[in-house]
Amino acid sequence: MSIVAMANCAVARRLDMVPLNTVPKGLKGIARAAATPPATQEGEVSGQSSAEIDTALHVLFGYIPTEILTLYVAVLAALQVPNTTSKTTGWSAFWVFLVATPVVVWLVYAAKCKSLGKPLPIGLGAWPVWEMFAATVAYCAWVVALPNTPFAMFSWYSSGLSGIVVLVTSTVLGLLAPFFQRPLKAT
Repeated sequence: MSIVAMANCAVARRLDMVPLNTVPKGLKGIARAAATPPATQEGEVSGQSSAEIDTALHVLFGYIPTEILTLYVAVLAALQVPNTTSKTTGWSAFWVFLVATPVVVWLVYAAKCKSLGKPLPIGLGAWPVWEMFAATVAYCAWVVALPNTPFAMFSWYSSGLSGIVVLVTSTVLGLLAPFFQRPLKAT
C-alpha cells in the first residue's frame, strides 16, 4: 500500500468524515477507505467471494511505502561510488529515510485532510500513528530485502532470510491493523 493509500485509510477513520463516527470495518470497508475497491468477481471460494480474498491480499501485502523506497533506492544509487565498499553511505541513507518515513506519512495525511477542508492533525490524538508505525516497520523490512542493503554486513543476513522478513512483516502488519487502528479525532 502506498503512503497515499495509508493516508486515505487514516482519513476514513477520522470521526468528522462521512459517515460520521464510524471506522471502516471488514475487508470491503478497508478497501473502500484505501481507495482500492475490491474486484467485482462474484465467484465463491470457501464461503468468501474472490473479491473479498483479493481485498484481503491487498491488505496483507499492501504495507509497502513505495514512495519512500523509490527515493531511498534512487539516493542510494546516486551516492554509490564505484570500486568502493563504503558502508557509511548505505547506513546514512537508511537512517535518513527511516526518520523521514513517519514524517512523510503525516505530511501526506495532513495534505489529504487540508484538501478535504478538515483541520490539520496537529494534536497527537489526530495523527495516523498506526500508519506511521506500519510504514516505518515495512520500510525497514523492505530495505533488508533490497540489493546492496547495509544489513548484508551482518553474519546472520541472507537473501533467503530477507524474503521471509518481507513476507512475515507484511502479513503481520496486515493482521494487526484492525487491532491498532483507532478513530482519529479532528483537532
